[in-house]
Amino acid sequence: MKTSLALVTSRELSSFSFYKDALYAFESVLSKGLLGFNSDLVEEICIRLKCESPVFAQFSQAQRPKYYEDKTFKYRGSVTPEVRLYKCLTADFVVDFEGYFKLTTKEECLKYLALSFIDFLKNLKYPGKLKKFEKEKLLQAVKDIFIENSIISEQDGV
Repeated sequence: MKTSLALVTSRELSSFSFYKDALYAFESVLSKGLLGFNSDLVEEICIRLKCESPVFAQFSQAQRPKYYEDKTFKYRGSVTPEVRLYKCLTADFVVDFEGYFKLTTKEECLKYLALSFIDFLKNLKYPGKLKKFEKEKLLQAVKDIFIENSIISEQDGV
């Protein structure tokens, strides 16, 4: 399964490199790990990770998850005027800024992101067309990826 992660963060996270390093490491681990996950209904997951301070978060709302079985978007004047989404699930993963910003190391940040993402997947309201999607299988695959990469342990209450 192909995984795309778009990062939307506040400028406060730029002041210390380990915040951004953790976000990029999270993206890399998740993208590489989910390549082996197969599903008949979903071939791509596009996630917008939002970690914004309360000042900036008030200007944008998290979007509800959407599923595109086969849709082509047209953008005039773009380098790629057509974008095709085929068996694609999109969702907004909102990370608690206050909880993330108080961490002091890349490892703590990675663990926080991993546990937050697992919680996000547990509580995600999948679109109606995905009733037969293997939600528990995806959740277990994500847990295994984080455990294999030593980001979390089996005792972390997941």
